[in-house]
Amino acid sequence: MDRPNMTFLSARSLRHDTPWSALPPRPAAGTREAEAVSIGLLRHHTKNALQRILSEVSKVRGLEETREGQRLMLEVERRVMLSAALSNALFGFTHAPGGMEDRLRSVCEATLELMGDPDQILRLAVTVEGDCPVPLRPTALRAAHEMVGNAVKHGMHARLVGHIQVCLSSAEGWTRLVVEDDGWGYCGARDGGEGLDLLRALAGLHEGTTTLERIQDGTRATMDLPHGP
Repeated sequence: MDRPNMTFLSARSLRHDTPWSALPPRPAAGTREAEAVSIGLLRHHTKNALQRILSEVSKVRGLEETREGQRLMLEVERRVMLSAALSNALFGFTHAPGGMEDRLRSVCEATLELMGDPDQILRLAVTVEGDCPVPLRPTALRAAHEMVGNAVKHGMHARLVGHIQVCLSSAEGWTRLVVEDDGWGYCGARDGGEGLDLLRALAGLHEGTTTLERIQDGTRATMDLPHGP
């Protein structure tokens, strides 16, 4: 019986055009440079960890000989590549960041695919209203990643179909990010758990606020950020 042609995942690294390629240009001295170095170290660590996962999966005896095993290996690699794409959308590792709407959509779509089950049908709607101030954009993107991830992890758990709506609006000195889903809602700690703590910390960087509430048909997470002087 002929064996299918399979490329062992452990025998190849991530593609050269992924966000793990060249380091970004050096930023201005000070905290921006320190942050860039920290992100670079985290990226390097993450790259090594993900490649180790690929290597360990490929070592399972007979895995590549079955259709289910091939599917598993391809799915692991797909999620590794999604993680890389998400990092690029969040931090712009290998190219200059695009427009805010494009970056927000990329972050939300990659998060949805990364966190969701392949058999789920999850619809995503992303809208941007107004012009989000440049200093607030990284916070908004990271918050959207966390909010959408929580919506998939908690709200869409064990559901085949679901809908997530993301809206970023800026007007009259404030920027608001709202993520709504029609899922089960959050079932963790009463105070929202680690995810909400991270969102509160992000909002606190700009003296903003974060709320999580049940609504009639699901859950709503909101972050309000005041514009600087």
